[in-house]
Amino acid sequence: MTVLVPAVHLAAGVLASLLAGFYLAFSLTIMPALAGLPDRVLVTVMQTVNRVIVRPGFALLFFGAPLAALATAVLVPLAGAPAPLVALAVAGAVLQVASIVLTVVVHLPRNDALDRADPEDAGDVARAREAFERPWTRAHRVRTAVTAVGALALVAGLV
Repeated sequence: MTVLVPAVHLAAGVLASLLAGFYLAFSLTIMPALAGLPDRVLVTVMQTVNRVIVRPGFALLFFGAPLAALATAVLVPLAGAPAPLVALAVAGAVLQVASIVLTVVVHLPRNDALDRADPEDAGDVARAREAFERPWTRAHRVRTAVTAVGALALVAGLV
């Protein structure tokens, strides 16, 4: 158990940090780049992103970060860690799970709706963008912050 707890805790911190960095890069580059482009381009690009993102590397980050964080929240108290370290592990886990919940509740439904838009129908594309872009981007900023703060809590508990 002495080697397992720090290894799982380190994995949780690394995965959460990588996921937060991925979200941050998306916020700082992809969405601002798409914001200035025509409706059809934004819709087509995001439809492509929604298909391409479903890959093992992203799945490892997306599911691995909260799973490792939850394992950390269980193992750290069992290892007899002091209360502040337990609190950091639990906070990190709660925030990583919150990120998944936000994705399921806000992002996936908007992604699915956008995927149904016909890129050849200008009216459909304009409506799809209007329903997608602003709410998705706002929620993505929140998801990025939640994931980053969770990663920080996990990493702080390693020190």
